[in-house]
Amino acid sequence: MKKLKEKVIAYLKSLNWIVLLGLAAFCIGLAIVNNIRVDDEKSVEWIGTQDIMQKPEDVL
Repeated sequence: MKKLKEKVIAYLKSLNWIVLLGLAAFCIGLAIVNNIRVDDEKSVEWIGTQDIMQKPEDVL
């Protein structure tokens, strides 16, 4: 079990974390751009957004 733990830690240290984090940020950016680009019925609602209320007719 100890040998497996050491191998896992060595593997995690061997990864290029800057590239992995950059790739994750790039994917998130593409997801945001794609969500903005598509039609409203296909768009995903953002977390914590509120419905936009209509203005009353008597307000300028």
